[in-house]
Amino acid sequence: EPLPRVLLVHGPETVWHDRIQAVLRKRNEASSFAEWNWSVFYGDKEFDVESLLVELGVVPWGDLPKIVLLKKADLIPTGTMDIVASWLEEHPDANCLAIFLDKLDKRLKYPKTLRKFGLEVECKPLKGDALVRYVLDLCTEHGKKMKRDTATIFLDRVGADLLVIHNEFEKLLAWSSGREEITAQDVQTVSSLSPGQIQERTIFQMTDFIVQKKRQEALGVLNLLLAAGEPALRILPVIERQLRLVLAVKTTTTNLDDTAKDMGESNSYPLRKVQSYAKKYSLQEVFDGFKAVLHADRELKLGVPGEQVLSDLLIKLT
Repeated sequence: EPLPRVLLVHGPETVWHDRIQAVLRKRNEASSFAEWNWSVFYGDKEFDVESLLVELGVVPWGDLPKIVLLKKADLIPTGTMDIVASWLEEHPDANCLAIFLDKLDKRLKYPKTLRKFGLEVECKPLKGDALVRYVLDLCTEHGKKMKRDTATIFLDRVGADLLVIHNEFEKLLAWSSGREEITAQDVQTVSSLSPGQIQERTIFQMTDFIVQKKRQEALGVLNLLLAAGEPALRILPVIERQLRLVLAVKTTTTNLDDTAKDMGESNSYPLRKVQSYAKKYSLQEVFDGFKAVLHADRELKLGVPGEQVLSDLLIKLT
């Protein structure tokens, strides 16, 4: 198939950028004149547009087209990019130009011009079922099998960043060498929680362990959070909120939806989540827990190490 005159590649998911570049390079390497038919430019504020236009206008070697890459094009002044777009519009026989940007303002003149005769590729992050399918397809490409539930567990741990997914998947490939299936146990053993997952997901996993009175599990997650740099003074309010949820469940005289509204919660899910565990606590234990939280707050503000303060608090609560 003939290459498009222009590829306008933009968006935050840089793995797609890399894949498009790899496909273009493979296409280029089919020629015995590959090195002469491949040029790469990097954008900056002082970008030399004339050098780029010369490469776009030069006659290719051999029968295959010349491919020109322009990376970090978002660093180039828009006036310069307007010149490039206008020149390409006026020269339909120019060589193929692949433009790569992390961000693109579609209101600008040059994207509108390039869309008239080029191909736009927006590299959006995958979500939901599409992301699960991506992991399963990745397994197939490498001769591996993975159950759908296992793929979901994997994504819950590593997050949605494709670069992180690929790095963690390489670890799973090495770990499961000699076996066809990658199991949930493999995922739990080998894959690492991404920083975002540690900060947003794990902190609530810890509070779940607290209300379940699973001391060792709660302490383990606490250590993980602190090792990842999560501030103790950010963790403490989340623990206090969990105690308020337990107290609300034990003392409410209305339905949980109304109780959640009175508490300022967006819905009743957090209350329903702790409902089955609230019976593990007496009201006196809940009130003692609030006192322990106040004591921990004073200790942290006096400079006592967060690991010591929060570990003592979790032991008291569980």
